[in-house]
Amino acid sequence: MWRVLLLGILFSSLTECKQSKTVVHTVKVTDEEDLVFHQDSDPCKVLRKYCKKVQAIAYDSCFSQLYELTLKQFTSTWSQVKNLMSFTVSFFLSCKPFNHRPKLGTKTIYHDTVGTGGEEVLQVSVRNSTEIIEEMYGYLLKASNRDAKALQQFNDRRPKLKMTNEEKLALYSKSILLLPTNLFVVDQFGLALMATDHKDLANTLFENAVKTGLWGHPMQRPVSKYVRYLPAKPWLEPKHFPFLRKLEKGYKKIKEEFLTTLKNNPELFTEEAENLHVGGNWTELRLKSSGHGFTKASESFPKTMRIINNCGQEFTSIKFSAIQANTHIQPHTGPTNERLRIHLTLIHKGGAKIRVHDEWHTWVEGKAIIFDDSWEHEVVNEGTEPRVVLIFDIWHPELPENERIVH
Repeated sequence: MWRVLLLGILFSSLTECKQSKTVVHTVKVTDEEDLVFHQDSDPCKVLRKYCKKVQAIAYDSCFSQLYELTLKQFTSTWSQVKNLMSFTVSFFLSCKPFNHRPKLGTKTIYHDTVGTGGEEVLQVSVRNSTEIIEEMYGYLLKASNRDAKALQQFNDRRPKLKMTNEEKLALYSKSILLLPTNLFVVDQFGLALMATDHKDLANTLFENAVKTGLWGHPMQRPVSKYVRYLPAKPWLEPKHFPFLRKLEKGYKKIKEEFLTTLKNNPELFTEEAENLHVGGNWTELRLKSSGHGFTKASESFPKTMRIINNCGQEFTSIKFSAIQANTHIQPHTGPTNERLRIHLTLIHKGGAKIRVHDEWHTWVEGKAIIFDDSWEHEVVNEGTEPRVVLIFDIWHPELPENERIVH
């Protein structure tokens, strides 16, 4: 049997090989010469060249075994090896070619408006993609050195910039070489690949992330925290959560109060900040924010709050969410698998649907659905009317009480 034995990464005493190049990493291969990675070498080229010479095993098998081994080792010791070898984005894509060059540069955007006197005024704004990417990468670079302020700046700027898919691809393909074990960066790079017609490469990236231990499944990718031992089911049966029946009974009162408040105070509803929808419109109104408690807006919904408080369940966050006709919320994942997400359907005349993992469901007015939003999901409204739900987050039932901490 052809076997590979890892000797280890030789940081403490880098050795000079015959070609007078510094040896960074060595793998002992049974009945074959050692696989050796030298300083400044491209690991993908080294792997390809080595497996072409091996006689005891087919190229594909040789490459897949050695690639998976070196991917794990180099990723786990990234801070030590990243500047010793010539890594490219392709290393995280099973060494598949990645030649896409995002279309970036300076773009002038024109807006036609009407002035106070009735005359037309041409507003001009300039968007420099390169500057945006450098700014955001700079925050991540500082954050990788434990700069909490830079991380906050990154999180504050991200929704405001409304980055295009091409800009995201440019940013995260660069950032993954800085933070290849960061849940958010890897997920965002994969989603950017998907959004720019590189779905196969995105799948490869996610599969490789699972091999390195980042997640347990390529489609379950929480971007902040992953608790490995929690049962992982994309969809759950509402009948196993008795409190949902109490919410469903109060649905008509909640819907009535929602419509009245929307009519009288439309400014309470704001655009969803995640910049994930294409076409249409996606708005929200938060009643409770995770880690911050109930919002002032909750005071405008006394009947709704009474129903919620009387259902006998703790919720970590609560919000109304509305998507208009012809809106597509692109694939994405939630922050953690420590929670489950509930949709109580208030308004749905048909035409909207939601995919979690590989299964599509729809909404029925007055009924609740429950799923784990750490699994990849997306929403499409192909109908002619809005879809409105009241969203609740609850702790995963299998998460111990002493670990239920809002991050």
